[in-house]
Order: sequence, then structure tokens, then C-alpha cells
Amino acid sequence: MLNDVTAALAAIEAEGEFATELACAPGDLHIEVEGAGPIHFPISVAAARKLCAVARPAPYGRRDETVYDARVRDTWEIDRSLLKIDARTWSRALEPKLEIVRQRLGLPEGGTLEAALDKMLVYGPGQFFASHQDSERDDDMVGSLVVELPSRHEGGAVVVQHHREKKVLRGAARGPKDLSLLAFYADCHHEVTPVEAGYRITLTYHLLYRGAAVDPVPLRLPAIERLSASVRAYFATPVTLPYATSAPQRPDRFIYLLDHEYTQKSLGWSRLKGADRLRVSALRQVAERLDCEVHLALADVHESWSCEEDDLDVGYGRRASGRRDDESDEAREAGDHELVDLLDTDIELRHWVDLDGRLAPGLHAHPALHEVCFTRASTEMAPFKSEHEGYMGNYGNTVDRWYHRAALVMWPRDRSFVVRAKVSPSWAVNELGARIEAGALDEARDRANELLPFWRRAASMETSQAFVLRLLDITASLDDADLALGLLSPLGAHRLSPGTTAAFVALVQRHGLSWSQRLFSAWDEDKRYDAPPWLSYLPHLCEALSAAGEHGKALAAWLLSREVASFKTGYIGVFRLPDTSREEGFHGRIDDILSLLEAAAVTRAPSTRDDLVAFLTAPETALPLMTAGALLERCREARTPAAVRALGLQPLVLRVMRLLERALAAKPRSADDWSIEPPHGCTCALCNELSAFLRDRDRVEHAWPLAKERRRHIHSVIDLHRLPVTHTTIRAGRPQTLVLTKQQALFERDAALRARQKALSAWLKKQWSAFTDAARPRSDARDA
Repeated sequence: MLNDVTAALAAIEAEGEFATELACAPGDLHIEVEGAGPIHFPISVAAARKLCAVARPAPYGRRDETVYDARVRDTWEIDRSLLKIDARTWSRALEPKLEIVRQRLGLPEGGTLEAALDKMLVYGPGQFFASHQDSERDDDMVGSLVVELPSRHEGGAVVVQHHREKKVLRGAARGPKDLSLLAFYADCHHEVTPVEAGYRITLTYHLLYRGAAVDPVPLRLPAIERLSASVRAYFATPVTLPYATSAPQRPDRFIYLLDHEYTQKSLGWSRLKGADRLRVSALRQVAERLDCEVHLALADVHESWSCEEDDLDVGYGRRASGRRDDESDEAREAGDHELVDLLDTDIELRHWVDLDGRLAPGLHAHPALHEVCFTRASTEMAPFKSEHEGYMGNYGNTVDRWYHRAALVMWPRDRSFVVRAKVSPSWAVNELGARIEAGALDEARDRANELLPFWRRAASMETSQAFVLRLLDITASLDDADLALGLLSPLGAHRLSPGTTAAFVALVQRHGLSWSQRLFSAWDEDKRYDAPPWLSYLPHLCEALSAAGEHGKALAAWLLSREVASFKTGYIGVFRLPDTSREEGFHGRIDDILSLLEAAAVTRAPSTRDDLVAFLTAPETALPLMTAGALLERCREARTPAAVRALGLQPLVLRVMRLLERALAAKPRSADDWSIEPPHGCTCALCNELSAFLRDRDRVEHAWPLAKERRRHIHSVIDLHRLPVTHTTIRAGRPQTLVLTKQQALFERDAALRARQKALSAWLKKQWSAFTDAARPRSDARDA
């Protein structure tokens, strides 16, 4: 059905041209240039050289930069502040010509085309300007005007391109003293070819279109009828989405990519160009017939293509393009690769404008391709950015291109709430609030139910705390437990925060324990692997719940018990990691342990707290010594002794003290002890031989003839466990020899660990009273 819409739009052809030229008598144009004096026509070579003497090299814009590069733009410019033009007499000649230009460009009646002076340009022999687009520097700017002053020269033609159409403007037929006016839309790429002889001198202007009406353009009725029928059929026909498991659904939106390019300043109903004006007018008439809403929006299009290998390879990811060394970065970047297959397309719609010409904040969308049609493919336009990646083994030789386009977006008015909610969930929530405040509670509930089929995907786009808080308030006002569950399920526990606690606790009190448990279970089922941790918030939430009555206390106890069980499961999994990763894994759980202990303290759950501490001190699941020490040190940060004792860590403190005394009572490693504790895990014959070498106190080096795959296994074991052993291969003989050498870092590690243990022991002795009221146990062990 979308093809029918495209065909109906393509049948509405543009009125007017994208570029035009006409002659103009020079009698009313009087110019004086500061430093060069009055200009007389035709301009002589001597006068042209005077102009060059007061001019400066002309820069050009590259994205957000102003760049001087004679390989891209080689010409002279004279700022308008140095130009004195008799505007009164010149406007008498120019204004009638601008009306002709307006008609030829197909701009609507009812507005006026004005010319705002920009600068004077002087092109000498060999000078040029490579293909570029003019920046739209005014909200009303639609194009550019070049007034070519009479002077003898050859070359310097202006080549204007719009999509696949090209016009070469060499100056309208004119007398030797006449002016030539060249006008074109601002989004057209254009270039000035090299001047072969003489001097080409121009005045450049911005073309501004002001005061235009936005009334529908009169079109033949059959064209409107055809377009209306095709759009109606499009909205009525269910679409099966790729990889979808649900039943086919009717499309919500229709999106038409316009032919011309627009900027934030130039996008407006009254400033549409060429065929865009006619087709948008037709679509607006169709929207009125079908009771649809319409918006304009900027469309950023990204396409990925496979391409032909048309250049010589010089290594992965690098290409010898055969272009000149002096070509500009832009020319190199764009490239002329032959596109083969379209691999992927992404479109972002932003900067929406409503029918009254006002910005529509909060609207932002990435439409699906089945919603989008166009009469000009993006490949017919010039990308603002292009990247090529050569072959990279099993992928590559692709071209990525980015385009600035614009679009008309239309949807049936009776689906307006759903369509806007999909692109702006915060808008939808505010709409529900407005209906509730107006006393239309039943209508608000009906609208809220319309959100549920897509809310899981849409709500995840909103990341602000303000959205969560507003949603909590709205679900409370709806006073419907199932609806509240459906609206809150996509959020996840990590979206709760101190700022939302009061609103969430109020919901718990309203809907009860069972509802709250279902909500947390739903959050668990849908939790992404990369969801942010939320345990740091648990103590705050449990404290608020515990003060909120029966349901709150019950939920706090349930949450604490559930999170402790979940923590134990994840904690046990750390034991399966390699030794070095295991240490990091345990250390990374310190904050979670503290959060659980604090939550147990505020909920007054000593049995749960003591169970967790017993788990962390049991022989089979005990925290490693230095990780336990780090946990104790963290406990004392910003906590009073009373708050520390409430965490119930006395058993852990005693265990750490005993282990430290035992470790420090042992003799330090002697200078001739090269033994290394082997890693746990693999028990193959190779690892057994490696373990024997590591345990040996005397052996420092081991030469080991091994085949490639066997060497690779030993390499991986040593690297994985970060053993202080180098492993190099002597590439001689068969098999080649792997040489293992123990490193001095072994002794440095031991010395550093012992120093940390001494420091921890001293700190614990000083901090003993902060952890327990009991007397510190005496020991005869001495620090070694």
C-alpha cells in the first residue's frame, strides 16, 4: 500500500526550477569599494587587480569550522562592510527581477523574495570553488543569488546540482555591460569551475522568502482523490513486521521524506521548496479529509551499503584510492564507491513543527521502514558524511552515509494519543494527569489501558527521575491495581530513588503486599543483564517501608530476605572464577554486603543479618582475608561506632584478627624460596607438570618442548591467573621449546601483601571498640 502512496505523490510534479538565470541592466547598480574606489562597468583588469589588493582569501565552512584551504576554495572576498551600494536605485532594478526568480523557483504567491547582501567575490585566473552547499543563516533563507558583474573572462561557470539533475549557469545572454543574476535553492550543491582567463567578479546575496501564506495549493481533484485513497488504504491495511510474533497491526504513522534539504532555521510550512510545497500541500488536504494530524520534522538518515571493490587493497582497513594527494578531506571522505546492497537504514526524526508553525517539544522518533516513503532516494542526494571500511577478514567493504533530510509525519487523529505516547511517554503521562485533574478519571483509565501493548518498550526510553515520580503519582490517582502494575512493570527496581520513595511507599500502602511482590517479581523477570545495581537504595527503601505500616513492614522483610538469597547465589558463583578474577569478584561485592547489612539494621532483622554474617565467615563460603579487611574498613567510613555495631560484624572481626595473627606469625618468604601456589581448576597432565614447577622452591626456569596447541594452553593458564612467570618460545626444532621463568615480582607481591596485613592488623586493634563492646582477645602471637 505504501507503494501506491509513493506513486500518487510522484505524480504531483514540481512547478518551477531549482536554479535559474536572467540578465539585468546595470544602470541602477552603483558600487564603491573602500580602498579601490567606484566600480565602472565593464570592470577592467586593472580595476579587478585593485579589488584583489583590498580583498582577503575566502574561507569555507566545514561542519562547525571555518577553514582556509585553497584546494577547496581559491578566491578573494571583500566583506560587505567595505561595500557601498546605492540601495534605493539598485532596488528599483532588482525587485522586479526577484519576482521573476520567485516564479521560476516555484515559490508560492503571497510572499515576497528579498535579497540580503553577503559579500563580493573576485575569481582570478585558475581560481575556483569546489562543490558545496550554502549555509542557511536566516529562518527565511531559501536560496542564494549571485549577481555576476560585467567583466571579460573565460570559464568560471556555476554548476548547480539537485539530486541527479544538473544545470550549468554560464551567465544569461546579455550585453557587455549587463549583469547576470544566478539564483538557486540553498540546499543545492554547486561549484564554480576554474576561471581560465580574466577576472570573474560577483556580489552574493541570501534569498529570503517572507510573508508567505500556507493556504493549500490548488491541485487537480483527481490527484487529491488518488492520494487520499492510497493513504486511506495504507492506514487500513495491517502490516506483518519482520521477526514479529504478534498478529499483523495497522500502521500508526505515515512518513514522507521530502525532496529538498532543510535546517532548523529553514524548516517551515511557508518555506518549502519546489515539489515539496505541492506534495506537502496535497498531503495536508488529504489529512483534513481523513481527519489526521500532520507535522514537519527534520530527518537524519543513516544508510549502510555493501560496495564494489573498485580500489587497490593495501592492507586491512586501508585503501589506495587513486585520488590526488592534494584533494580535500571532504573529497577523500565521500569517495565514489559503487553501491551494491543496502544493508541497514536508520532514520531519526527530530525538531518537530506543528501545523501552526510552532515547535512540538518532546517528540522524537526512530520510525520503522514500513512507515516511510520517498520520491527521491537518499542516494540521489549528497551525504553530509561518508565513511568506507575496507575488507577486515570476514567483514567490511562497506560504505556508511549520513544525510540531512526533512519529513512530513501524519497519523489519524483518533490514534493521536497512542502515536504521540510511543515517541514521548512523558507526554502521555502528563496527558493522563491532565484528564485526571479535569475530573475525567474513566477516560484517563481508558487511555492508560491503550498504553499497555507498547508501554514496555516505550517507557524504557524515559530515563529521568521526574518521569518515574510523575508516573507513580498518576498510577496512584488511577486507583487501579492491575493498571498500576502494567504501567510500572517496565521500569525496574533500579529506577527507584530517594526522590520517588514517598510516592512508591504510598502505592504499597494502597495496593498491598501481594501487589508489591508481583511488581518486584516482574522487575526481576525483565531485568536486563546490564541493568544498574539498585542495592545501594535498599536500606533507604526498607527504612521508609518499615515506618509505613503493616504492608510496608512485610514488604521490607520480604525484600531483604529475597535480596540476601539472591546475593548468596551470585556470591557462590565467584568461587568458580580464576584466582585473580575471584579476588576482584569478592571485592566488588563489598558495597552489596554493606547495603544488605544496613537494610537488616533499619528493618530490625537481626536473624537475617546474623545469617548473612555467618555465611561470610563459614569455612566454605568465607570472604578472603583482605577482602574482609576492606569491608571492615569501609564500615567505618562516615558511620558512628553505634551504627557500625548495629551491622553485627563481630564474628567477621574475630575471624579476620585470627587469620592476620596466623599470617603474621609465619616466617616471611626467604630469598631462595621460589615456590608459587598453583592455580585451581584444570587438572590435565600439562597443568599437573606446570603445578610441579610452580611448587618447586629451587627451580626458577623450566624449558619445555611442546607443540603449538599445548603451548597455547600453558600461555592461557599463566595469563588468566596472572602468575609471576614469563613464557617465551624458542622457535627452533620440533616441537619448539616453551621457556618458563619465575619473576622477582613474586617476592615483591609477598612483601606488599605482608605490609598490608600489618597495617590492617594495627588498624583493627585501634578500631576494636567500634565493632564490639567485648574486650579484645589477647594473643601471644607476635607480628613478624
